[in-house]
Amino acid sequence: MSDIDLHYLSQCYGRAFASCELVVPGVNRTYRLAAGGDVYYLRLYRPVGRSPAEIAFELRLLREVRPTPGLDVARPIRTVDGADCAQVLFGGVGRAACLFEALDGRPITDGPEDVALFGSALAKLHDALAGIGGGGARLLDPAALCARAAASLASISGSEAAQRAIDRCRAEMLGDPAAHGLPSGNCHGDARLANAIVQDATVGFFDFDDCGCGPYLLDLGTAAWHFALGDPSRTAALIAALLEGYGSERPLSQAERRVLPHYVKLAEVRSLLFLAEFCTLADGLWRRVLDRATNLLERELTI
Repeated sequence: MSDIDLHYLSQCYGRAFASCELVVPGVNRTYRLAAGGDVYYLRLYRPVGRSPAEIAFELRLLREVRPTPGLDVARPIRTVDGADCAQVLFGGVGRAACLFEALDGRPITDGPEDVALFGSALAKLHDALAGIGGGGARLLDPAALCARAAASLASISGSEAAQRAIDRCRAEMLGDPAAHGLPSGNCHGDARLANAIVQDATVGFFDFDDCGCGPYLLDLGTAAWHFALGDPSRTAALIAALLEGYGSERPLSQAERRVLPHYVKLAEVRSLLFLAEFCTLADGLWRRVLDRATNLLERELTI
């Protein structure tokens, strides 16, 4: 039995939804819906932390992304009244909900060929999103993100070492001349293999909930961070494949290559920020999360 009113959603979107399955629980809830043989995805936005202006910017990006060979995105669908979102009652609280087209394809593997393809598609995505206005609603400023993360952790017991490590990362980034004036624009915000699929060499991206305007390295650093958390024996090869693929579409400058380690660490900082602001973790889990983060932030990363 679904916790979503399918009859109401069917009226909102002019589709006869026959089934609804929760596929991603958590802060944002994502459901797979079926109607007349077609599949859709519904995101129930978090009740706090996403303003209407931020949601509107995300959906504008997805509607205005320039058609590009080898690239696709999960596009949003308006309600029958032309609204970006429907208002759905969940747990007694009204939440914004958006319906998205389903992309066809297979998951992207962590093999070098797929990772290189993902990297080239990420560069295409940056180009296809360039020039779409409204990014002021979601500025991804590295220094501000670090400061916000350290402040958010202040209420977490035992987080002092992590806070100090974040402050050092922020100071190192601000003090590095190469970290200023980097190529910037609209970013996916959570660029990782799990947020993309591939079909016939076309990579489709979805889950732009963390999108915003900032240095393009923010997306590359996020993807590289996920590799850094995996098998250490494969990290270097996977990051090399990612950068090779990206560079085939937009070569990185020497300054970008030099400061990429800052952005791998920034991905860890952003993860801590999300957990501190929106999640409730047991003390034991917080200790493990903080220890891992502090270890990575204090390491000398070579890419």
